Amino acid sequence: MIITALVPVKNLDDAKSRLANVLSANERRMLADFMLSDVIEVILKISNIERVFLVGDKQLPRKPGTFIIQEEFNNGYNEAISFALEDERVASSDAILILPGDIPLITAEEIKNFIANVPKDGVRIAPDRDQEGTNALLLAPPTQIKTQFGKLSYSKHLELAEKCCSNVKVIDSDGIAFDIDTPEDLRDFCEKINFTETYKFLESSGIAARLLS
Repeated sequence: MIITALVPVKNLDDAKSRLANVLSANERRMLADFMLSDVIEVILKISNIERVFLVGDKQLPRKPGTFIIQEEFNNGYNEAISFALEDERVASSDAILILPGDIPLITAEEIKNFIANVPKDGVRIAPDRDQEGTNALLLAPPTQIKTQFGKLSYSKHLELAEKCCSNVKVIDSDGIAFDIDTPEDLRDFCEKINFTETYKFLESSGIAARLLS
């Protein structure tokens, strides 16, 4: 089975606006870039994943080992995925794995478990910590359902999948579930000593100490 990974990427200059009260614009940009690098590094360890595509506008950062699908403008997460599906390299895949770029604690084992034994007609969903958002979505085939990322996307994806597919599975994974969107998320992350580049940046920059003081 050919599995293609898609990582929609918001313009880094506009990234993580909900952290504006605790981080400067440059700090938010750097945080988003380090988180994206951590996610990509883990995806690239998975031999079952044929290609990794970053989807975004002309400001999209170049990352070793990835391919670029460039939109003219950042129109939104679902729009980025729809745009990517127009690319034959994506559309011809047996399945697509959609991951956000803000889950730096994701592990290779979690991805392997998430994509294991997926049939040609199936959906896998991993919710966020609040069981409201979707932090990983596997679609086989790639157009199995129309993505519903945004508010309450987990329940929307689950409802759609169960209507059109007999093989639907929800997989809870701590690393996948831990996205960094709010100051509370960021503080929680800083309290979890880990070896990600994101954590090293927060430590070395003094941001972690500042947030936890």
